[in-house]
Amino acid sequence: MGAPEGSLAEAFAWAAPRLSGLARHPGYHPFGLPDLRAAVADRFTRRGLPTRPEQILVTAGAQQAFALVVSLLCRAGDRVVTENPTYANALDALRHARLRTGSIAVSDAGWDMDIAESTLRQTVPRMAYVIPDFQNPTGALMPPEQRLRLLATTRATGTWLVVDETIADIALDVPAPAPLASLAPRGGADHVITIGSLSKTHWGGLRVGWVRATAKMITELTAVRVSADMTGSVLDQLVALPLMEALDRSLPARLAQLRIQREALVQSLQRHTPEWSWRVPPGGLSLWVDLGEPVSSALAERAAAAGVHIGRGARFGVDPGTFEHRLRIPYTLPADRLDEGVRRLASAFHDGVPLPSAVERPHWVA
Repeated sequence: MGAPEGSLAEAFAWAAPRLSGLARHPGYHPFGLPDLRAAVADRFTRRGLPTRPEQILVTAGAQQAFALVVSLLCRAGDRVVTENPTYANALDALRHARLRTGSIAVSDAGWDMDIAESTLRQTVPRMAYVIPDFQNPTGALMPPEQRLRLLATTRATGTWLVVDETIADIALDVPAPAPLASLAPRGGADHVITIGSLSKTHWGGLRVGWVRATAKMITELTAVRVSADMTGSVLDQLVALPLMEALDRSLPARLAQLRIQREALVQSLQRHTPEWSWRVPPGGLSLWVDLGEPVSSALAERAAAAGVHIGRGARFGVDPGTFEHRLRIPYTLPADRLDEGVRRLASAFHDGVPLPSAVERPHWVA
């Protein structure tokens, strides 16, 4: 994703003279810089979820946050439930931990909460991982009544509910949703763990994320973190502080830019690939495009040879071979680059897609 260069430059300029003061100390802050923990907690509070700094752990991005939670809560063979499709890197982390993965179907239109509740009650998973805000990759937004049902069911089954909020601020057509945990009755959200980061609102290269949980859980997560990573980058956290404090002021320009780019992508798809279909999501960073035939992996291989790197649908499926008729296409580039990318994709699709290579190449998605 392209960086908002102005705000980043200002944040670096703000941080530079303050770094020398921090450098007089050893630099180990396993929980995160105190001022940044307080800023993240304050933002949760302003969004409707009262939070104290001791309920925040600053991490090297949301992926580290999720990996720490999995490491603390789960053991090999434990059952977890995720949406299907879901964030590909989260699935990789679950597979690496050798967990048994069940799924809850989610489509462009949203979640079937009756099936979700039944799945949770029948499997009683150790953990459930959800992206209720502009779900990655479908872009769906979970309505309040479904959030309440999810909170109640996971509490009843004794399931840890991990809520991924990394895209929650990218609200393009609707008001930004309140934290899911804020809907729980008093004392009813202790089983909810919320993760987030600045990578989607600012820049993927700024590796600053966080976990919001009970103070006891944060202490336990930090102990796990220290065993592999003594502390996060102080410089990154210092740069993140003014960005976090100014987030409500900087977001409108970022969202306006994304609306323009989303419309540009839609127009390019209509022009070059009218046979494909998609639903324009109310927020998030990508379209979940239906190709009409199961050629996603082969098309991604062919497109890569033409210089277009795209998220093939199978990367987002819990089970191998699923979502072969889907592509996730981000609208995070300028309009001219989006149009050129779609033009090359269309050419690869219309010229005929060969069988995929027998050698699997590594794929990284954000």
